[in-house]
Amino acid sequence: MPNTNSEILDRPKTLKELAQRSLSLEDFGRNLRDWQHEISRRVSSTKEFKLRLQEAPELLADKFEEGEVADTYLAAYADWLSIRANIKSPHWAKDPQRRLSTPWYADSNHSQLESLAPESFRIRGVYTVPESIFNPRRGRPKVSAEEKRLKAIERQRQYRKRIKALVKQARALNQ
Repeated sequence: MPNTNSEILDRPKTLKELAQRSLSLEDFGRNLRDWQHEISRRVSSTKEFKLRLQEAPELLADKFEEGEVADTYLAAYADWLSIRANIKSPHWAKDPQRRLSTPWYADSNHSQLESLAPESFRIRGVYTVPESIFNPRRGRPKVSAEEKRLKAIERQRQYRKRIKALVKQARALNQ
């Protein structure tokens, strides 16, 4: 069955939401992809991006098998993305519970992953090559069509108010 608009719009907006929706490692992977899509498509300002990382996701270690890998991955990913966006890393990413005692590799090519994994991942024991999803854009942040419509209505209201005042002033001068 094809996705409906409500399903498309129901992607996790924050890492906290991503963790809340994850009941298994498979769910975690799917929710992570949805979150990445949400960020890459809808977030253009550094300020907005920082808000999406700020709240601490719940710990997943007790929620499902290999939940500690998900916890560590989120911390490493948030830290790495923060560095790339030139913002302060979220406080929760430094939590010692979000580190692995035994290294985890995304695939069997260990030596290649050890050299390619960013430091944020390596220091936590996760060896993978993450996907960069946030590229801040110059200029104003994106706004929805509804926000644009409301701003236009307000501009029109202010314009009519100014014209009305000018007309009243002109009438007062003529009398």
